[in-house]
Amino acid sequence: MSYKQFFTLPADRTYFNTAYMGPVPNAARDAGVKAVIDRSQNFWQISPSDFFSGTEQLRERVAQTICAPTQNVAFIPAVSYGIEIAVKALKVRCDREIVYPQDDFPSNVYPWQAWCKSSGAKLICVPRPENFDWTSAVLAKITDRTDIVSVPINDWSDGTLFDLKSISKACKRVNAKLIVDASQSLGSFPIDVREFDPDFLVSVGYKWQLGPYGLSYLYVSDRWLEAEPLENGWLNRKGSEDFSRLVEYQDEYQPGARRFDCGQRAQLILTPIALESMRFLQDIGIDTVFAHNASLTTIFRERLAELDFQVPPAERLAGHMVGVRHRNWLDMQPLAAALKQNGFSVSARGTALRISPHIYNSLEDVDKLCTALKRIKEKV
Repeated sequence: MSYKQFFTLPADRTYFNTAYMGPVPNAARDAGVKAVIDRSQNFWQISPSDFFSGTEQLRERVAQTICAPTQNVAFIPAVSYGIEIAVKALKVRCDREIVYPQDDFPSNVYPWQAWCKSSGAKLICVPRPENFDWTSAVLAKITDRTDIVSVPINDWSDGTLFDLKSISKACKRVNAKLIVDASQSLGSFPIDVREFDPDFLVSVGYKWQLGPYGLSYLYVSDRWLEAEPLENGWLNRKGSEDFSRLVEYQDEYQPGARRFDCGQRAQLILTPIALESMRFLQDIGIDTVFAHNASLTTIFRERLAELDFQVPPAERLAGHMVGVRHRNWLDMQPLAAALKQNGFSVSARGTALRISPHIYNSLEDVDKLCTALKRIKEKV
């Protein structure tokens, strides 16, 4: 089943680029329009409680999506902000190592690079495995010197999976901390933080989550709920619900991970959009979303292998997205550009052509893209 009717998608474009940016569902768009109107016309009716109610509803929804307690979720503006919180909390020593995968997204690399420059800690890059087995490659780099392992759930360029249960066990054996980026998974891939017990997990909110740009999420394990936040916002302090007593300055924070919320976390326009998008996905069911996307990706794998594309094996993929390579296109930008001219949206990421369907795509869409790829390939 396609849920295309719940979106306003251009009739002349077939969109397989969720990993770049997911479209906002119509219901979430309407919630955003109402929020803008309220700020424009009804701003005088916005009460102090409005700074908390929507945020707490969204916090609960995000927590449910990753099977975590509500109090362990914080709101951040970007993944890099969440990684900086982890950097500040963990303070890796000069004689210790931070392990990360080659070609990881920059937001998960720059904060660690900066810390290593200032502290003398060592950054250990895991080479991209030719056999797509990221898990074995990461495990081979974890030693008694490892203090941090920072990995995604799946590779952002081709969808290959990191077995977080195995990586978590290896981390615990050497007392290393596990940092996870769920940006290319949350909203489409079932996540249960209880299964791999990360110290921190971060995710954007505008890709598979179908939410607005500028609102992201952070999970903080119980082990770090007393750590110092990155900034000192007033909404994060105890008693901030009472605006008449804000100058009675408080040392205590709001409970749980709320101390890590970014400034202006209420986001009176973005929060209603994100809340409605998360509600939309949960009403369908993340397992249903995953099954839908995985079924389309399976067909892509079969059809593109027939066109002589190099396709990761099914057992190495998360399942909801796939990046393929081809010996004739070491640079995938020209192929992605040719597809764009023919009405298709995909991404070139490194040497991979990344295809990322979502709940609004159908078997007909898959057939159209594969037909277009075959036609372009025959011209080369």
